[in-house]
Amino acid sequence: MKQFFWRDLENLQGQWGGLSIEISGPPQGKPQLYLRTGNNARLKLMFNETPLLWGTIATSYYGAWLVRNPMPMQWESPPVPAIDSAQVEHHRHLPVGQRMKAWSRYFINQLMEHQADFLYPGHWVARPMMPVDVRRHRGDGVSNWYFSTEQEMTSHLPRWSARGGGILDNLQPRPVEWLDWDLGNLIGLHTVDPYAGRMKWWRKKAREDSLPPVLLWYVGALCSYVIIDGHYRLQAALAENVKPTFIVLSSTKTYPLTPNPDTQQRVFNSLMLQSERNQGFDVRTLNQALINNFDDRPCHSAKTHAWAGIVSDTEWSQEVTQFLFERDTTGELDDILERCEPSEW
Repeated sequence: MKQFFWRDLENLQGQWGGLSIEISGPPQGKPQLYLRTGNNARLKLMFNETPLLWGTIATSYYGAWLVRNPMPMQWESPPVPAIDSAQVEHHRHLPVGQRMKAWSRYFINQLMEHQADFLYPGHWVARPMMPVDVRRHRGDGVSNWYFSTEQEMTSHLPRWSARGGGILDNLQPRPVEWLDWDLGNLIGLHTVDPYAGRMKWWRKKAREDSLPPVLLWYVGALCSYVIIDGHYRLQAALAENVKPTFIVLSSTKTYPLTPNPDTQQRVFNSLMLQSERNQGFDVRTLNQALINNFDDRPCHSAKTHAWAGIVSDTEWSQEVTQFLFERDTTGELDDILERCEPSEW
């Protein structure tokens, strides 16, 4: 059995920035949901032995091709059970600054309790990704929405962003998508029924401003996010033109940060000289500059675990070719197989 340990993450100003999760346990086989990779920048996201998507990175490294096989998924044990009305009401009445913190803890506790198998042993980070107003974009359409984690520089944590234009359609998913990495695409794993009873309920919660966040898993090879929980919540937000909120899960590795002592000393001397010459030098600015100068905490870099399970590029290409031929959507097949950017998209 895996063991989970989590703690709150704060920046140097004491502001909450997410959760740090350590997962330990004996080596296990492949989980229900996992990535397979192969040569020539090919990958597949698998649910047991069923491919949910195929992906390949363009040779220009400006984006990737995605071939989706959206279908109902039957989790043997859902990573997050259905959220009930009592939980929604409890979080709804929390102060705004506490709501995302509480929802993050809720999701992590649920993942721990149900031993979510896609969370392989190692270090993970859960961070909120919130709507941000961007004035340079005009209009109120979904394509102008922008979401981001806190962009301050002192947390040393991964920073995520996404644009509304990168939210892929889960009502009538297209088999082929070009993933522009500037968009931070959101990929659904199954179709959504707009007439389902829970859709009506979630739309009501969206209008009441009590919609829980959508839980995402960052997949580094695609520079995109996979929806783990919240397909219907996301669709309800879109239907009501309400900007959703997200919690992004990512496995990370830490790298030491070793400041140069000579540089530190020069910065220190410069700050002291400024302080002596300017009696009105702001103390808080001075202290923050000193803290930043001597901050040697490690940096977190996002890493996505995968299994080298694609036998050959030929196998991957044959699967994609057959899938697209069966759906009569082969217009982009050559670009996909050759890893070329789309001429028009």
